[in-house]
Amino acid sequence: MGLVYGAERASDLAGRLASVRVTIEQAAAQAGGARVSSDPLPELVVVTKFFPASDVAALYDVGVRRVGENRDQEAAAKAQELAAYTGSADPLNWSFIGQLQTNKAKSAVQYATEVQSVDRAQLVTALSKAYGNRLARYEAGECQAPAGMKHGGLRCLIQVSLEESGLVTAGQAAQGYRGGAAPDHIESLAELISNSPGLTLGGLMAVAPLGQDPYAAFERLYGYAQKLQERHPEATEISAGMSQDLEAAIYWGATTVRVGSQIMGSRPSA
Repeated sequence: MGLVYGAERASDLAGRLASVRVTIEQAAAQAGGARVSSDPLPELVVVTKFFPASDVAALYDVGVRRVGENRDQEAAAKAQELAAYTGSADPLNWSFIGQLQTNKAKSAVQYATEVQSVDRAQLVTALSKAYGNRLARYEAGECQAPAGMKHGGLRCLIQVSLEESGLVTAGQAAQGYRGGAAPDHIESLAELISNSPGLTLGGLMAVAPLGQDPYAAFERLYGYAQKLQERHPEATEISAGMSQDLEAAIYWGATTVRVGSQIMGSRPSA
């Protein structure tokens, strides 16, 4: 309904997607690190930021059901278009993976089934309040349900910083170092999420620091995840690994990888 994509673009996306799935399978087959042979394959979130809704429709038609966005305005618009395209029986699940401002929580709960970038208490509070308000309006017949309701609540992953103290230069920071909660704040955030109405604790998310060994970074993440699961056994997700380092993430126990450029190709010109 209203979304049209070309056959050439659809074929390109399908081919890139298939190639990434092979890479994931091959990486998962390697013994060592945190993986054992009985572990399930990591799930794939296709990062579709900057690309049109028609591309997402093409991916949906070849089986993609999890997509990630990091800008609320773009994500909200795409989610609305794709909801009309897919219908409600088998919808897309939208993961918000970027830094989310608290004033965007009201928008995010409308379409996101999970927020992978929870890094501070204020955001937890804002998401819980926004989810509760949306749910109350839905129950009053005023709007559609929050997207997370079908999963029992908005799933929240704590984004944790993997930076090693003293290794970040000003120049590197300017090149896009992402944030995240300090490791010693994980437990307090986990407790807050677990006790916040409308939210569920999913696990951890992280981005490997630029210029550092991703294997060492993701080994630290795995250690944090194991410690978290001792207190919160439901927090099983480790979202780590992108186009350039997914093998390292899988080696160290990633249950979800987030891949954009290897599937989507070069960013479209403005």
